[in-house]
Amino acid sequence: MVISHVSSTQVLAQEDGNNETKLTNTTVATGNNTILLNPQETNDTYRWVNSSGGINPTLGIAKGSEYSIKIKNPTDTKHQLIIEDAKHSEIAKSKEIQPGKNTEYKFSTEKTGQLNYYCEYHPETMRGIIKVIENP
Repeated sequence: MVISHVSSTQVLAQEDGNNETKLTNTTVATGNNTILLNPQETNDTYRWVNSSGGINPTLGIAKGSEYSIKIKNPTDTKHQLIIEDAKHSEIAKSKEIQPGKNTEYKFSTEKTGQLNYYCEYHPETMRGIIKVIENP
C-alpha cells in the first residue's frame, strides 16, 4: 500500500464520472479513481457520507490502482480517516482534518479482500467497509 499526502484538504466519498463498474451495491472506480468522503453531523452523531448521500458507504476499489482520497470537513470538530485490514492493523490514515479544512492523499493496495475505514475520533459512528477486487 502506498500513501502520499497531496495537500491539506479533505473530502471522502466515491465518484468517478461516467466510468464506473458496479459490484454488488459497491461502485468500483475504474477511470478517474477519486474517492470523496465527507464527515456529516446529524442529531449530534457524526457519519461519513458520499456525494450521493450514502451514509458510511461501502467503497469498492481495484487492487493495484491508485486512488485520490479527498475529504472536506464542514463540521465543527476534527476528524481523521483510518484504514485498517481484517486483523485491525492500521494500513493508512489521513492527516487530522480540522473544522472547515480539507485534505487529499493517494492510496493503493496490492491485496484483495475487505478493509475497514473509520474516524479516529468517532470510531463507532463513522465506520465503513472498502472492498478490494482484482483490477477489472
